[in-house]
Amino acid sequence: MIGNSIDDNGRLNASLVPGEINASGIDSALASMKLSSSSSAVVDDHPEKRMKALHKAFEQKMMPQMKEEYPGLKRSQYLEKIFILWKKSPENPMNW
Repeated sequence: MIGNSIDDNGRLNASLVPGEINASGIDSALASMKLSSSSSAVVDDHPEKRMKALHKAFEQKMMPQMKEEYPGLKRSQYLEKIFILWKKSPENPMNW
């Protein structure tokens, strides 16, 4: 077997391949996976939980610009236009 060797007691020793997790038991395997995933790039597991706050911030940022571009509209009309922009915006977590 490539990457494995047998020690003096006849047990198989697996050499570690980069990215391979060597753990015995479920608890240690889960702990190893948790450590290895945190060392990689930070991944937002639940961006949908922050969508409401992100949308509100986007709305506040865009409202002055919308009022400048489209004077005289009702607030609901501004919000509709902002929502259309939000669906396409890179700030929307569903577009990540």
